[in-house]
Amino acid sequence: MWKNLALNVFGGILAGLAFSLWHGVVREFTKRRFKQIFGLKAVEEGITLVYEELALPLQGGSHPYCKPGYEATGRCFSISRPIPIASVRAVSYLSSTIGKFIRKSPVVRSDIEVRNLLDLDFVCFGGPFSNIMTETCMANSGNRLVIFDQTASQFKAKNDGQPLVQFHPSFDYGLILKLHPVQFPERVWIVCAGIGERGTSGTAWYLANKWQELRSKTKDKPFAAIFRVEPDAHSGRDQSAELLKIIVLNGEKTETTNLENAQ
Repeated sequence: MWKNLALNVFGGILAGLAFSLWHGVVREFTKRRFKQIFGLKAVEEGITLVYEELALPLQGGSHPYCKPGYEATGRCFSISRPIPIASVRAVSYLSSTIGKFIRKSPVVRSDIEVRNLLDLDFVCFGGPFSNIMTETCMANSGNRLVIFDQTASQFKAKNDGQPLVQFHPSFDYGLILKLHPVQFPERVWIVCAGIGERGTSGTAWYLANKWQELRSKTKDKPFAAIFRVEPDAHSGRDQSAELLKIIVLNGEKTETTNLENAQ
């Protein structure tokens, strides 16, 4: 009896060790894949999430905000630096994912705070008019893929200025751009930006939850991905983000995959 009991205990210990070893191997393998999207240094040094810091116009009054649906109550509030709700959702999505895979919470800072910094890995939210770091990404020579023309509300190819997708008024549209800046090529800069509120937060949701699908198509290369998102502002349509086109920079060449008609 004691012999069988000892064998069972020993077998249980071995099974536990094998499970722990397997779990560690899987975690390390997933972490290595995570690095391909978010960067080698990002895993070790951390990732900065950059939201757009805005300000009220002078004529906006001292208490211009109220609770939705309570506009007639006269209960108004002052906020010196409002943050778009799309960026709040985006930060929430990516904070959870980054914390899970690298066991380190990201730093959350405004574009005003980091505007003079280039030697960091970051994900920024919003278009070039609202986020200084998005504008920085678009202007950097490391971006050889896409232009976010916010005046024309279009995502355009960097080489010829042609629109990358045709927009339908029933959808919001979003862009994920990943690049290596020429000044610090080991760094990774990522933009999640949208035409329409759900375009920004929908792409951030996709990056946070389906980064492995992006990795399978891009490995560790720079890329631009275009999405369409259902624009329901109240019922959480970020999860409707659908990948339409992905452009990968492979050395000196670009490789484009159109997915809209394949789904």
